[in-house]
Amino acid sequence: MEMRKPPPRPEPGLIGLNIANPSELFHAFDPSPLVSRDLNDEVEQYILESALEAPRSHYQLVLHAPSGTIDAPEVAQIPDAIRQYFHYKLEVYEMHLRLAMQDGRRSLLTGVLFLLACWGLGLIAMDFVPEPYGDFFREGFLIIGWVANWKPIHFFLYERQPLLRRRKILRSLSEMDIEIRPAVSATAPGRVPHPETINRMPGTSEP
Repeated sequence: MEMRKPPPRPEPGLIGLNIANPSELFHAFDPSPLVSRDLNDEVEQYILESALEAPRSHYQLVLHAPSGTIDAPEVAQIPDAIRQYFHYKLEVYEMHLRLAMQDGRRSLLTGVLFLLACWGLGLIAMDFVPEPYGDFFREGFLIIGWVANWKPIHFFLYERQPLLRRRKILRSLSEMDIEIRPAVSATAPGRVPHPETINRMPGTSEP
């Protein structure tokens, strides 16, 4: 029996970042150990926005720093620290997502029950209110019932997918490959020598 080869893994989404010193990746005044330290807000926003702009199943972060700054012992902990940070962000986000989904299901159930009540009131109006007012009240109750369902319907139709997509990207970032490479001196500031890399430095604009 011929064994089929597994399909090749798709190329990762490359995110490149030039830094003057690896320590600037994290909050300077955070007293926590490196692996538990929070990322700098600009760095976090840059990585997350880069991933959202080009969604992939997995990512590779390439950090370019001056060669004299990447030999320190703590630099080897940076990949684990970044992944651990996004893993923490994923856990917090999943908690909020679960609450949002619970609220959405609860709102939908309440809306459906309210719609049924409005439908029943409309039938009662048809029996006890003379025409043409009975039909007017029946239509009015149905409209009110459907309007009450707009918010939960809008959530499940339009808001749910972006939330799930963001969760997927956070999970990918918590598992991404991370490399720290010496910066190339000939490279312009804020750029990374890779044609497929998202290479804008946080806080700067493209030249």
